[in-house]
Amino acid sequence: MRFVLLWFWLDVLLFLLLGLFEYSIRNIFSSGILLLVWLVALTLPRVFRKLEGFGSHPGFTYLLAVLLMALFEETLVTLNGGGLGGRATGLAHDLTIAVPVFVGVGTGFYLAHRMAPMSRGAFFLFGALFGFFIEIVLNGAWSGLVLLGGGAMGLYGMILSAHTPVVERPSPLGVKKVLIVTFLGTMFMLVGAVAGDTLWRLAGGSPL
Repeated sequence: MRFVLLWFWLDVLLFLLLGLFEYSIRNIFSSGILLLVWLVALTLPRVFRKLEGFGSHPGFTYLLAVLLMALFEETLVTLNGGGLGGRATGLAHDLTIAVPVFVGVGTGFYLAHRMAPMSRGAFFLFGALFGFFIEIVLNGAWSGLVLLGGGAMGLYGMILSAHTPVVERPSPLGVKKVLIVTFLGTMFMLVGAVAGDTLWRLAGGSPL
């Protein structure tokens, strides 16, 4: 987790420096987006802890946190012209397609957590790996390899670990746990992708 966070902060610095040297407002805003998502990820658990009733529904609370984080992050990214890898036709398009994917992965993670309890760090780590797979491999954003996909990995990690269920004794990170999380996360990611695409088509939108 510390390794991924290191690359994430290097990406923050990289976007900022590129923006300053190239006079690119978009790159400067990208640096700001990374910082804002990090600040919200720190604040959201404190808000939930102050609200009554959330502690007794860990699954609902976790998925609500994923939903709110995804809505916030995708809104900022779309306003900066990068929604769906720059292919989004508008905010509604981006949110309809992208947010169900995050919620789907989160659902898979939570179900895996019920089978093999995970710490917040494990949620972050698996979220970062899914971020690398989705943004770099599936979406073909190979330029992200400049810093090992640090921006995408950091964002996905924070979205999927902003507020995780409390666990006193997480299970060891072994092959069985990795397979469970990967399988359930991927399966529900695909469900979310199909759901988002279907909703967009039903609303009269055209496919990517």
